[in-house]
Amino acid sequence: MNQLAPAIIAALVISIMGGALSIFVVLKRLAFIGQGISHAAFGGVGIALILGVNGASTPGAIGQLSIVVAFSILAALWIAALSRSHKGRTDTAIGVVLSASMALGFVLFTIAESRHDHDDHGHAAHGHEDEHHIIEEILFGNILNTDWTKASIAIAVSIALLAITWLLRRKLIFWAFDEPVIDAYGHNSNRLTNIFLSTLAIAIVMSMQIAGVVLAAAMLVLPGAAALNITAKLKPAFISAILIATVGAALGMLIGFQADLPIGPAIVLTQSIVYLITLIIKTIAIRS
Repeated sequence: MNQLAPAIIAALVISIMGGALSIFVVLKRLAFIGQGISHAAFGGVGIALILGVNGASTPGAIGQLSIVVAFSILAALWIAALSRSHKGRTDTAIGVVLSASMALGFVLFTIAESRHDHDDHGHAAHGHEDEHHIIEEILFGNILNTDWTKASIAIAVSIALLAITWLLRRKLIFWAFDEPVIDAYGHNSNRLTNIFLSTLAIAIVMSMQIAGVVLAAAMLVLPGAAALNITAKLKPAFISAILIATVGAALGMLIGFQADLPIGPAIVLTQSIVYLITLIIKTIAIRS
């Protein structure tokens, strides 16, 4: 049980953070932002490979994660800029950035592989293994591989992002409901958009390198969508989203451990079932 403690703590911390942010994500109709940024991060992985920064050591791991985070933040800001130029069509912006970043990542990965092909056979094989390990570690993290270092980073980052969200909560709520007129009240809508999308980028990269792309993306949508199915009041919605996220994570991990299933997908399926239950409740309430 002690070996699983970091994984359990990391999952719960990510759930709390994701639950809180998911309300804004759903209200702003940014459901695909998790998929967009998580896949765009592949471009950051490609840059890390080209620069020779890998996770073989602690400094290397921090270096590669820093590069991926920085690239993901730039991708988020690019999405924000394209969304403004396309008159609010965020889905188009996400598609453009995702496609371009993924293509960049594959090109850089191919170049990094070709460099090793010029070395001796043994060194090339070792290089290929390192490159594939970096991709799997960053993009398809396994929550069961979480150690206390990763768990500590998850806790620190989550606290920082939640603190930023709490400090800006009133402005973000205003922005989420009525972005076109927020500038007239002395707030900069572009700045708020950039701050929130950058916050999401950091949250997504941290989550996916611990729990994988599927859970990182789902955690920013399902809890908020489920909570808003059962209440239209913001305070109860935030509380409900956090509870749904954490309870779903706990039940998903329990089911995964007991049934010997992948933990990340088990959590996502559990939260999906919770969402369907809240949707049924909402439908019954509307018809009655």
